[in-house]
This record gives sequence, structure tokens and C-alpha cells, in this order.
Amino acid sequence: MKNLFLGLIIVLFLGIVVLSPSCNNDPPPSPPITTYNYFDPIVNPPDTFQITFNISTFGDKFANVTFKEDAVWFIEKLGDPRVNYWVRNDTASLGIQVSDTLGLKAGYNYIFGANNNNYEEFTYFFTQFTKTAIEYETFESKF
Repeated sequence: MKNLFLGLIIVLFLGIVVLSPSCNNDPPPSPPITTYNYFDPIVNPPDTFQITFNISTFGDKFANVTFKEDAVWFIEKLGDPRVNYWVRNDTASLGIQVSDTLGLKAGYNYIFGANNNNYEEFTYFFTQFTKTAIEYETFESKF
């Protein structure tokens, strides 16, 4: 009886040892997203990137972005929706409330602006840009 009990414990222990590595099924970490500061010019960014704005002080903060090719971009605010965020070109300014999809042309300097709207509790504001598979030539919301 003693040997049977000892054998059972050994089998259970071996089962736990063999099965325990399969319990940790965490997905592999995704590659980090390139993050730029608003005060450095951004030229030819990757297909997915973020811009961080330090909005702890009053006033507008501007990021200058120049893309390497004509493309359609999904642009989204990350964080509090009360922050004012917009894009400006030579002729117009467009506010981005939560997110927007825009056709942006290559070699042109776009100005993205953020303002804390005078809320003192904000420090940093992030935005994310993701290049889409939508064809630029047929896309109608070019900016």
C-alpha cells in the first residue's frame, strides 16, 4: 500500500512538471510602436507611429509631419477626449474629435496641433497614426 501511494505521488508530480510549461500561453510581445515628441520634425515615419505632446502648460503645441508617400492614414486620439487636436495644411484646418481617416500627400509638411483646453490635470497627450490599405487615388477625404 505504501509503494502504491508513493508511485501515485511520483506520477502526479511528473504530470505537473510535464504539463506546467503549457500553462503559460502568453502571446509574444508585439514590436514597440515608434513614438515621437511633438517638438522634433517627423520625416518619413513608419506605417504605425505615435506622437506625444506635453500639454501640461497652456497654449497650443505643434508637431510637423512629412510623409514619404501618398497614403490614407487612420489618425486617433489616445486618452482624454477633452483635449483639442487638429491638423492644418496651407489652406484649411480640420479638428479630430476622436479619430479620422485622411488621405495625406507625400512631401508636404502637415502641422498637427494639440491644446489642453485649460484643464490643469493633463500632462501628456498621445495620438496614433496607422497607415491603411485604402488606395490613395480613389479615396475622397484627401487633406
